[in-house]
Amino acid sequence: MEIFIAAISIIITSCFWLFYFKNKMKDTFLKGKQKGTDEFLSLLLDNGYQSKVKTFNELNKHCLKGGTVFVGDSITQDYNVYEFFHDLCVYNRGIGGDTTVGLMKRLEASVYALEPARVVLMIGTNDFALLDTNSHEVFLNIKKIINEIKSKLPNVEIILESIYPVSKALDPKIKMISVGKRDNILIDQTNEMLKTIEGVTFVDLNSILKDVDGNLILEYTVEGLHINELGYQKITSVLRKYF
Repeated sequence: MEIFIAAISIIITSCFWLFYFKNKMKDTFLKGKQKGTDEFLSLLLDNGYQSKVKTFNELNKHCLKGGTVFVGDSITQDYNVYEFFHDLCVYNRGIGGDTTVGLMKRLEASVYALEPARVVLMIGTNDFALLDTNSHEVFLNIKKIINEIKSKLPNVEIILESIYPVSKALDPKIKMISVGKRDNILIDQTNEMLKTIEGVTFVDLNSILKDVDGNLILEYTVEGLHINELGYQKITSVLRKYF
């Protein structure tokens, strides 16, 4: 009987440790897989960033001075400003995946070299998804970007757009993999601080693009983060009032 009990005890203990190590290895694998995915995504974004900056440097050789430059991330990059503002001298200097940190590093190629009369700035949403940051840090970075632009180009007009809302609505259209860690509460907190920056024209597009639940209006978005053509038409109709 004692031998039987001892055998049962050994089997139970072995099963416990087998279960423990199996789950431990699974957890380690998943973490490693996620780390690899994050590093791969970071590498893709970095390569795209460097390629875009290089392209901007080449294009700048053919640009007219005194125009309007739109600067930001993929939401700016996807904005067909050449069509929407066809009667103006405009340039698009958006880079998909860019953050406030990345933008600070490319102001020469994206702004200064163009010597624009006007800068339309919208940046910050990717900080919440890609960086370990908070609303106040995003605000400080945007304020620093503005101060550096004004220091280099003291006569430039700066139109500062609010950070757009995202949508986490329960709708098949919404892709949470794109929305990621972005949160409208943090975005709203940042926008409240952005309103206090002096020497710029702050345009609150955030409230215009929101539905009654505080989400990005479904009709204006591709998947909860990016803007579709209907959304850009709305944005253009608002920005036009400041030109």
